[in-house]
Amino acid sequence: MDFFIFVIGILLLLAAIDLIVGVSNDAVNFLNSAIGSRVASYRTIILIAVAGIIIGSVFSSGIMEIARKGVFYPQHFTFEVILIVFLAVMLTDIVLLDIFNSLGLPTSTTVSIIFELLGSSLMAGILFSIAKNESINDIWKYINFESTHNIVSGIFLSVLIAFTAGAMVQYFCRLLFTFQIEDKLNKIGASFSGAGITSIVYFLLIKGLKGTTILTKETSQWIVDNTWAILCAIFVVSTLILLVMQRTMKVNPMKIVVLAGTFSLAMAFAGNDLVNFIGVPITGLLAYQNWSASGIPANEYYMDYLVGNDVIVPNYMLLISGVIMGLTIWFSAKAKKVTETEVSLGRQDEGDERFKPNAVSRSIVNSSLTFSKIFGIIIPTSLTQRYNTSFEKKKLKEATITQDAPAFDLLRASVNLVIASIIIAWATSNKLPLSTTYVSFMVAMGSSLADKAWGRESAVYRVAGVLSVIGGWFITALIAFSVSSIFALILYKGGQTGTIILTTIVFAYLIVSHIRFSQKEKKSKKNKDRLKVLENEDMNTVQKYQSLVSGAISEIATSYNMILNGLISGDIAKLELANKTLLDLEEHSYNLRNNSIRYLKSLQMNDKQTAQAIVLSSDFIQDLTQSTKFLSDEALFYIKNLHTITDNDFLKDLEKLNHKMEYFFNLILVSLEQTEHEDFENIRKERNKVRSFINDNLDLQIFNINKEKPSTKEGVLQTNVFLQSRDIQAVLTRISKMYLKLYEERMPKTIK
Repeated sequence: MDFFIFVIGILLLLAAIDLIVGVSNDAVNFLNSAIGSRVASYRTIILIAVAGIIIGSVFSSGIMEIARKGVFYPQHFTFEVILIVFLAVMLTDIVLLDIFNSLGLPTSTTVSIIFELLGSSLMAGILFSIAKNESINDIWKYINFESTHNIVSGIFLSVLIAFTAGAMVQYFCRLLFTFQIEDKLNKIGASFSGAGITSIVYFLLIKGLKGTTILTKETSQWIVDNTWAILCAIFVVSTLILLVMQRTMKVNPMKIVVLAGTFSLAMAFAGNDLVNFIGVPITGLLAYQNWSASGIPANEYYMDYLVGNDVIVPNYMLLISGVIMGLTIWFSAKAKKVTETEVSLGRQDEGDERFKPNAVSRSIVNSSLTFSKIFGIIIPTSLTQRYNTSFEKKKLKEATITQDAPAFDLLRASVNLVIASIIIAWATSNKLPLSTTYVSFMVAMGSSLADKAWGRESAVYRVAGVLSVIGGWFITALIAFSVSSIFALILYKGGQTGTIILTTIVFAYLIVSHIRFSQKEKKSKKNKDRLKVLENEDMNTVQKYQSLVSGAISEIATSYNMILNGLISGDIAKLELANKTLLDLEEHSYNLRNNSIRYLKSLQMNDKQTAQAIVLSSDFIQDLTQSTKFLSDEALFYIKNLHTITDNDFLKDLEKLNHKMEYFFNLILVSLEQTEHEDFENIRKERNKVRSFINDNLDLQIFNINKEKPSTKEGVLQTNVFLQSRDIQAVLTRISKMYLKLYEERMPKTIK
């Protein structure tokens, strides 16, 4: 009895944790359109989503059937075995969803829970059947294969439907509105948005309120009987209200659609997908209450109770669950990570691509281009011109740089939410199973394809990303089934000891995962902070890049100092820290180079000074980083493999070199920070001193290598230190020279 109470307690604790990891992944369902279109501030979007989640949780329809009898037949299991099945499911679910969250990939909580139940119940059924000496044919009586097949086939069919619908509707909407939305918004914006609001309300009526325990059966039935009349009234009223708001208050009606869609999807998500997270634990709790009142031993009490009774979650539990999910959306960094993945795959313009292209993505894109050429021959020229005109993007204003532009516009955001709402509502009304994650993601991908977001510059990367996400869905099913089966085996055979050990391992994993993710996010934030200076409106572009270069030189100077000190003292920790910092700087230089090209596109044709600063700055940082990183790799390899420096004179020369380079680094930093007070002749004199020292010692090292015959590795190290140092000081000199020259040229006029 005491151990069963412990297991139930663990299940309830896992339910709370599963709410956190689950909503972190499913947040992408209702956040991506609002965040991607920048319809409002991030805070406002989150507040609307949180309100939808909390209200939706109260309107929840209770426990879905898969947690009770949708995947397996509970009447064939005893209470003891049922607990094993449920505990294996929850342990697997938390680990699986946390892995996907850490990777920033959306997956389906519905698919995961189905295959976890399938794997654990099948394993438990096999072991239970063996224990009872049943024949092998009796094993299959434990699994509801027909129901499972219908659920899985419906879910994967929805992927194709969602992608096709998203692409087709967005294509025609873009033909109608074009990318010059303002031109058509005054004419048809209110009616279009009114139709969107109506479809969203229909989604709420069918999906969000279906089976709720809050409304009476009479009220729910009245809504169903009068659905079309209600929708017609809503269309007329909403269109008129939006028209008045548009004409008198200058409100963009599409913003209302996006915000309303965000609220409704969040509400329906909490009202229906909530059971994916707490359905199994609550079913386990109610099964425990039923068993404890029976007085029959746990290994003899069969769970006929779960077959003949509807299992409904108490309203206070639903409210608590809604609050937990709301707080998770507000604070979870992993929720932001998953949302960023979908937004980046659907963004309209170029940017840093997260996924690497592969042979499959290249083949798909190449085939699409070939098909497009063939299709272009058949289509009349007039229609092609009309199509190209409709999809012509707005030209960027000259000399403006948009660092934080929306990933796509309000039209696409509206289509994403409306089409996802309609598909989910239609499937629910016809009792067809689907995954809200799959539908939301594939609608977004279809609409981005129709919007020509996947151009030649980004197509192979975006397709690779979509394939990675879809592949992850299939992996979800495989991992969920396999891991839950293994966990069920451990729990069944391990008994109380196995249960405690496995539970401890899972909780330890969650702690380690959280720590690693936090460290990774800190690194990511640091890389983003390096580029934040580009958003400073008080500085012109040359000053921004000058500040960027100064920051990079400061980090490189610190790393260079650590490398030489690490060599002198044989300190591996210093060398590893320097190497890690330089790895981050390499990534930073790559990102800066991409940003620089995008910045360059927005400049006026005659702004040569700014163009020079942009192109050369990123190149200088890359050169400095590569030279220092090469030196770092050599030094770390040498010391890490327990090699020693036998030449004491070389160690003394390293100390002198370190002091001279430190002084030169500081001199360059001062010239960048106080350009108006600097004279390049002073820098040139110091450069000559450092260069002479390096050249003299390089000649000396070559002479000593020939004379003393040190080991090859030591000889390589000795020459490399001076060669890379010479390259570093040469780049530093060019940086200072360029910015001093630009400052002198800018003196007569200020570049804006």
